[in-house]
Amino acid sequence: MRPFALNLATVSATLVLLAVLALPAWTPHAREVAASGTPTPASGRLFGVYTDPWHLSDWSAQVGVRPNLVAKFEPFSRRRRIDPFLREVERDGITHVMVTWEPWKPVPAALGAVAQAKRQPGFANADIAAGSQDAYIARFAQSLATFRGTVYLRYAHEMNGFWYPWSAAPRAYVRAWRRVVGIVRREGARNVRFVWSTNPNLYETVPVWLRNMRRYWPGARYVDAVGSTMINFGREKNYSVGRFAPRLATLHRVFRKPVFLTEVNTDYATRISWLGDLGRLVGRAPWIRAVAWSQLPSRGKAQRGKAAGDLNWNVASDRAAAAQLRAVARDESR
Repeated sequence: MRPFALNLATVSATLVLLAVLALPAWTPHAREVAASGTPTPASGRLFGVYTDPWHLSDWSAQVGVRPNLVAKFEPFSRRRRIDPFLREVERDGITHVMVTWEPWKPVPAALGAVAQAKRQPGFANADIAAGSQDAYIARFAQSLATFRGTVYLRYAHEMNGFWYPWSAAPRAYVRAWRRVVGIVRREGARNVRFVWSTNPNLYETVPVWLRNMRRYWPGARYVDAVGSTMINFGREKNYSVGRFAPRLATLHRVFRKPVFLTEVNTDYATRISWLGDLGRLVGRAPWIRAVAWSQLPSRGKAQRGKAAGDLNWNVASDRAAAAQLRAVARDESR
């Protein structure tokens, strides 16, 4: 009986194995696919995406990599806490967020840069520096303090440009920045880090860009990381990665802080080569500590119209581009 039983067991096991191999491939739940692609660059770099956290699992499954940071924009005019956003990020198991905090009531991009840059009473640098938004800032800081992780607060970004109202009056900008930092710290939000995020202004020479940018510098005590937008608009604004690289290095050298690429996107036409170059740049620069991918509607694109290329493509439905972005996230492009 024993040899017969052994043979029967062997045959049964073989049949089970053949049956399993004949089954269609099993597709795990999006969260499990995402988890298998968690970016773990040796440098400890963050890889983030501007997306609704309620849809993060879908994005992760489609792109094949799970961000370890989620980013969002939040204007002062909404006057709200962001607890629901933070709770959903926590449910996704992510412990880093970046909030681009804009002191204004957003202006439709179609109205143009001049209309967008007009002073908004109550939100102007001088008004904030004088305390006009203290109560709201305190409530928002209390909300951020509840997050079980680190919040990177990107306040009043691209200040060294000309298209936002907070670009006016650099000295008042510095006072407003310091007041915001003071209130956030006073409210006990010890998990908040402050990201001073500039624009590369590739239309300016490096000396002009640097001189203008310095006017907005709040001081090392008030800044944890410096950042830069990095968008290749295509066509008339076809910006290669190589054109951004020297300015990013200058940011790191001059201000002696880690560098965050706070908004990254590129025109469709050259996306594959551009993302490959981005991966190689990031791989050679351990001081670039975060990359945040953004394919939200672009104000710059809306204002440039046909002078800009196609920024409305979606990496989540583009396999070739997704592969390049995964390499950036996983630090595989050195």
